[in-house]
Amino acid sequence: MLGAVATLPYQVFYLIYDIGFYWAVFSANLVFITAYLSVVICNAVGRHSLARDLALSVACTQVFVVTLLISSAAGVQLFYFSVGAFLALIYSNMNSRRFWLQSAGIGALFIISQFLFTPARALTPVPSPFVDIMFGGSVLGVLALSAVISYLYRREIEQAELELKLNNRKLTTLSVTDTLTGLANRRKLDETLLREWERTRRNGLPLSFIMCDVDHFKIYNDNLGHQAGDVCLQQAASILQEALVRPGDLVARYGGEEFAIVLPDTNAVGAHQVAETLRQAVGAMRIPHVPEEGVAFLSVSLGVTTVERPGPDELPEILLKKADEALYMAKANGRDQVVYLALTDQPLHA
Repeated sequence: MLGAVATLPYQVFYLIYDIGFYWAVFSANLVFITAYLSVVICNAVGRHSLARDLALSVACTQVFVVTLLISSAAGVQLFYFSVGAFLALIYSNMNSRRFWLQSAGIGALFIISQFLFTPARALTPVPSPFVDIMFGGSVLGVLALSAVISYLYRREIEQAELELKLNNRKLTTLSVTDTLTGLANRRKLDETLLREWERTRRNGLPLSFIMCDVDHFKIYNDNLGHQAGDVCLQQAASILQEALVRPGDLVARYGGEEFAIVLPDTNAVGAHQVAETLRQAVGAMRIPHVPEEGVAFLSVSLGVTTVERPGPDELPEILLKKADEALYMAKANGRDQVVYLALTDQPLHA
């Protein structure tokens, strides 16, 4: 389209000034305009490689033929600079050898057109002062066309950069997401816990941690199958996620049927309340379990602990260990309950 549009001002001049004298160049340009339009059609039907090669061939041939007919004084050969810039836009995957060969070929065509197709040798030269006006128009046309090509090239780069950012963002999200439940995975949990641990150490704000286990999940899996078990975990994950109202809280799949919840800026009382809310939310859904095994509906057990300000040598793993001990107590005491253990409490088991 750019080639066809750039040709139109010259056609208007030939038509108005002396169509009989310039019939040869006028007719040739009509052929070239038709060829440019065929490039658009090739692109529209998905023949992109053909369209690319045809556009380059038509542009090079047109500049050569028109310069031969009206002479280099009209400046049409200057469009080879735009054609050279065009290479970088349409041949993004071209190997370096082919690129330099094509660039050298375009350079050779420019030299031939510039120094051999003089006004004295032109078949239909443009008289003065129109030739000077046409030369100025050619310069403006080259600059405008090169600017458009540069803009398109820049847009392609920006689009590629945007796609790269989006893909990187997707990959980053996938790397910290559990594929089954859509919750954060163990990697995200570890990163978040460490970050909040350091923040608690700096600011002295409490940090709570909850371990949550789906009760009698092995029975559920053994009786209903692994596919049903996966659906069960997805349902439990959804309930836990929806029950957390603060954006800073994190629920993650710890492994198997276990989930972990990080609660920044939450003291022991608040953490116990959150855990109880989670337990009740799962129970309220009344998800059928295996009545034949004495379990009517799905339930969860939760172990909770809190750190007020970590010591300089303490690591966040002590939260995981203490919350796991509290979870063990909840399951040992009959399941479907919340047990809180402070970090200083003695564990129930060694």
